[in-house]
Amino acid sequence: MKKILISVLVMLGFGACSIAQEQPEYVEPDFNAIVDNVRVVDKTSNYVIYEYSNVRIDGIAPVAAIYCHDQGKKTAHLYEIVMQPNHKRRATFACR
Repeated sequence: MKKILISVLVMLGFGACSIAQEQPEYVEPDFNAIVDNVRVVDKTSNYVIYEYSNVRIDGIAPVAAIYCHDQGKKTAHLYEIVMQPNHKRRATFACR
């Protein structure tokens, strides 16, 4: 019984080590899709509003991060997403 328990613990240990070593792959945003499907509605040094369609919000977030960084090394924080009557969305990012 002890041999089985030790075998199971060893196998679990090796499995945990192999899982812990996997690193998520960095995926660069598709800037061509962003240029074609996103427009700036309003911007100040404290926020930026993008209107978009056919793009995910996590594709727009790096662009907002770059904009906020240029506004005094601030970071971008998603404030709200609103659906428009034309079925496009508007995302507001606060620069803090």
